[in-house]
Amino acid sequence: MNTTPLFDEHKKLNAKFTPFAGYNMPVSYGAVKDEVVAVRTAAGMFDVSHMLPISLKADSREKLVEGLSRICVRVPDKLKAGKAQYNALYNESAGLVDDITISAISDTHWMIVANAGNREPDVALLKKHVADLIQVEPWQDYTLVAVQGPKAAEFLKKKFSFLDEMYYYEVRLPSEKVFIGRMGYTGEDGFEIATPAAEGVKLWQELYAAGVIPCGLAARDVLRLEALMPLYGHELSMDLRPQESGIAFIYADHDCIASKDSREKPLALVTHGFYMRSEGVPRQGYAIVRGDGSRVGEVTSGTFSFTQNYGMGMMRFDVSAKGSDLFVEIRGDKKPITILEKAPITGSVRRRPKTK
Repeated sequence: MNTTPLFDEHKKLNAKFTPFAGYNMPVSYGAVKDEVVAVRTAAGMFDVSHMLPISLKADSREKLVEGLSRICVRVPDKLKAGKAQYNALYNESAGLVDDITISAISDTHWMIVANAGNREPDVALLKKHVADLIQVEPWQDYTLVAVQGPKAAEFLKKKFSFLDEMYYYEVRLPSEKVFIGRMGYTGEDGFEIATPAAEGVKLWQELYAAGVIPCGLAARDVLRLEALMPLYGHELSMDLRPQESGIAFIYADHDCIASKDSREKPLALVTHGFYMRSEGVPRQGYAIVRGDGSRVGEVTSGTFSFTQNYGMGMMRFDVSAKGSDLFVEIRGDKKPITILEKAPITGSVRRRPKTK
């Protein structure tokens, strides 16, 4: 099994490990609730070095837009230097190869970060469909650390003096192999920082010494579900379109490797967040049923929300059941649920003020 450059640091902290996308990753360092609370109230840090930064370089911004438009769900033509955009990569059937963030470092240098289980498919897709226009350069020998929480910037300002100039979904490349994006997967303010491996280990050690709480995959799952953020392999997959995966908001009709017929065929399934109105914790694979017990879908991700004090998660179900009373079936009992139209947390994301 693969490990990240921070593996020895996790061992020093007595982390519990679990296999994830071919990597031996820390699932927790202590009580998961404490890690979640740290991110919601102060700051926590995650080793996400199992994900793959990929530099994309071209002779012009127009070539980057043209190449990525062939494989992306939305055309990145409005992306400007210093900004980032949430997007996803298509296969030829309009299924999702990966969901990504495209970061524009400059007009001729953009970046994406591949999810852990999609590293090879993402690189293969890029090389197959855009290599005539774009130079595809997967990073080597790096760490990727996510520092998340309302006090994340306070812990990082001494090392990166320009953070006050950055807002949500804004990015910098202060040196050739150091990438910083003000973004994350928790619903809170925070940063994702890619550096050469040795520098990343030092950064982790410095943050830990300063009081930033290490957090594992279990806390990350609770945090992203409280923010209603989908996860590849759960809500998103090669067999599902964006309209079926809870990310319909990024869909845009344009010519790409997926035909219009495959992109816009009638919608059969929808994905929504939900919470439970009675006791119980939903788990992946639990049936979603109507009042008469007929199955209409399943839980794609489930957890207990420590901040809201209820069971919650995300589910995929038949579009015909939308508007019906729905239940999660737990050990033969039907537990009533309510669809979440928006994330139940407020969060501390720092958005750039709108100009008049």
